Amino acid sequence: MIGGGLNLSGIEVKRSGRTILNIDNLQIPSGAFVGIIGANGAGKTTLLKVCCGLIKPNQGTAKFEDRDLAELSSWAKCNLRKHIGYIPQAAEYNAELPFTLSEVVAMGRTSVKSLLSHLNDEDYVIVDAWIDKLGLSDRRNQTFRSLSGGEQQKALIARAMAQDPGILMLDEPCANLDFNWKYQITEIIDELYRQTKMTILMVSHETSLLPPGCKRIVLLHEGSILADGSVDDVLASEALEKAYQCRIETLNIGGRKYAINKEQMQDS
Repeated sequence: MIGGGLNLSGIEVKRSGRTILNIDNLQIPSGAFVGIIGANGAGKTTLLKVCCGLIKPNQGTAKFEDRDLAELSSWAKCNLRKHIGYIPQAAEYNAELPFTLSEVVAMGRTSVKSLLSHLNDEDYVIVDAWIDKLGLSDRRNQTFRSLSGGEQQKALIARAMAQDPGILMLDEPCANLDFNWKYQITEIIDELYRQTKMTILMVSHETSLLPPGCKRIVLLHEGSILADGSVDDVLASEALEKAYQCRIETLNIGGRKYAINKEQMQDS
């Protein structure tokens, strides 16, 4: 596994003539756990896709381990992406494809193999180990689409980890999950970080879903970085209220940070 350092400089992404992402400077050192928050349309998903090379910026450089993703050949970019575990929003995955859970997780190993090569016994040992580690042993032969939302998310995490990535990027991993599954998924992510110390970027709407291992937050607003610092500093800053356009109070409950709309609290 290689490291997972990122360096973005002068990034600008435009769509239909409108700038949707404008990042002057963002450095993510190897081994950091960074949460990315912001209102809808703030540019969180776009930022994540730039970081993993899925979107080429109109201007600027996005470097992964000092290699500019935009300047790499398609082949070199493909090889570098082997070290990036990317988990998109659930809506971007076609759950109707008739793959079993084991086959979905095995895709993580397939992505790191050379062209036309087949998975060997060692690969399947890794696949089975991650299925077991994520508590999915009794679901391995079920179709992916028959799994619950939380089980599907676990399978996608297992698939990403089967790559042995240097960096893990998660886009709203708890979206559309019930309370219990949200807690389970965040606990899994936190445990993976404690065990591996790999770099993690996690997009989340809810501050309470950022695990204790996340010590830094990047707050986006209209495509730009409005605040970047420790969890306590960012959640206590005036920038948070500017980003969400409401008065906010942050509560610490059981080691998790909850951002509460003050006006809703007063109304209740």
